[in-house]
Amino acid sequence: MAAVPDGDPARAGADLWLLPPTAAGPSAACLAELDEAERRRATRFVRAADRVLYASAHIALRRLLAERLGTAPGLVRLGRDPCPGCGGPHGRPVVLGAPFPLHFSLSHTDGLVLVGLAAVPLGGDVQVLASDSRVVACAPALHPTEQAELARLDPPARRAAFTRLWARKEAHLKGVGTGLLRAELAAHYLGSGGPAAPAGPVGWTVRDIPCGLGHRAAVALRSPDPGPLTVRWLEPCRPVARRAA
Repeated sequence: MAAVPDGDPARAGADLWLLPPTAAGPSAACLAELDEAERRRATRFVRAADRVLYASAHIALRRLLAERLGTAPGLVRLGRDPCPGCGGPHGRPVVLGAPFPLHFSLSHTDGLVLVGLAAVPLGGDVQVLASDSRVVACAPALHPTEQAELARLDPPARRAAFTRLWARKEAHLKGVGTGLLRAELAAHYLGSGGPAAPAGPVGWTVRDIPCGLGHRAAVALRSPDPGPLTVRWLEPCRPVARRAA
C-alpha cells in the first residue's frame, strides 16, 4: 500500500485512494489489523466476495489513518458523530483522539473501494454502473432539474449520468452525516451544471473522481475552496511505508 506523502498531516485538500480487492482476500495477518467488531461483521456476510470487499476496505482505511497518525492500524480508534437530524449516535464516522483535524470517508461497491482523508469533513462514494431498472426506480427521488437532465439522454448515457449523479448525492449526504434520506436526495442540485442550473449545496464542494469505465465516484468536502485532490491506486494488503520522524 502506498505511503502518504511527507508534509503537514492537516494540509489543505484531500487525499483519495482507490483499491480493487483481490479474489483471494486479505491474509490472516492483515485481518488482525481490524478490531473485534469489524472482524465479527466481516464473518456475517454470506457471499465470500462481500467479506473480502468489506475486510479489504476497512484494512485499507485503518492503514491509511495509521500512517497519517503515526501509529499502528489496530490502535486507530473510530467512532460516530451525533446525527445532525436526530442527535442519535449514527452520524458521520470519526477518528477518536486525533491530535489534528482529520476526517475520513469510506465507500465500497462491487469491485472497488474508495478511501478519502482530509482536514475538513468529507464524504466519498463509489458506485458500479447502474442498471436501467435502478435508474427507473431511483430517478423520481432526485431534484426535479436532475430528473429533467436524465430524461433528455438515451439509455446508455442515462445509466452513466445517473450513476455519476448518485455517487455525488451519496458523497454529499455522507459528508453531512444524515445518510441516504429521500427528502435529502431532492433537496440539493448536483447535476451536470450549466448557466441555468440551480446552485449546489452552500458551503460544499463536490467533485467527480476518475475511477475507470465500470464505476463512478465522487467526493464532497465542507469547504467552498478545499484545495487540490490527490487520487492514487492501492494494491491490496501491502505494508504502509512509515514516514521518517
